[in-house]
Amino acid sequence: MLVNEAGLFSLTSDQLRASAFFTRAGQDGHSELNANADKLLEQLERAKQQPLWRVLVSLSIRHVGPTAAQALARAYPDMSLISSASAEELALVEGVGEVIARSVREWFAVDWQQEIVAAWAAAGVRMHEDATAAADGPLSGLTVVITGTLEGFTRDSATEAAQAAGAKVASSVSKKTDYLIAGENAGSKLAKAESLGIPILDAAGFTRLLTSATEQ
Repeated sequence: MLVNEAGLFSLTSDQLRASAFFTRAGQDGHSELNANADKLLEQLERAKQQPLWRVLVSLSIRHVGPTAAQALARAYPDMSLISSASAEELALVEGVGEVIARSVREWFAVDWQQEIVAAWAAAGVRMHEDATAAADGPLSGLTVVITGTLEGFTRDSATEAAQAAGAKVASSVSKKTDYLIAGENAGSKLAKAESLGIPILDAAGFTRLLTSATEQ
């Protein structure tokens, strides 16, 4: 049914009927799709609309986790820009550096891996970011760092909430940081923020910041 991951988002109901896992016997004796098939097709359609950084993470490029992927998507808001950028250009992105930049460049230098991206794009997977919407958000111009375990948020959902409001989410605390969003087990980032006098918000404070921003 699938030769490799390139065909994942092009799966059809007819292809799924070839697998017993996705079918059940219909009243007329012919097989029909079951709940597993319906759920898979629904999830694939939803996955096509995920933000660019999540698509980058799903490509399993060595060293490219959520933080690096988010930094790349902010600097290069289209997959074609990322794939064509040189290692030197990518390394200049805050939160990326030389090691990750080389890894990204090496990944896109492999033809069959570029074919995966092309196939996903042809199937409707989102390959760009709406940079304008983020720039106009109520928290635009602010830089936040998220660390520790936040009650009511996963790390990804907290990042997405901040970015949706227009904030830049950085990986490390510096004098440019406007807020540290700190949950349990915040670690060294909390200590550094305290030493620099940077405002620190817990989960409740982060929620209030988002709420007040959206109400403005």
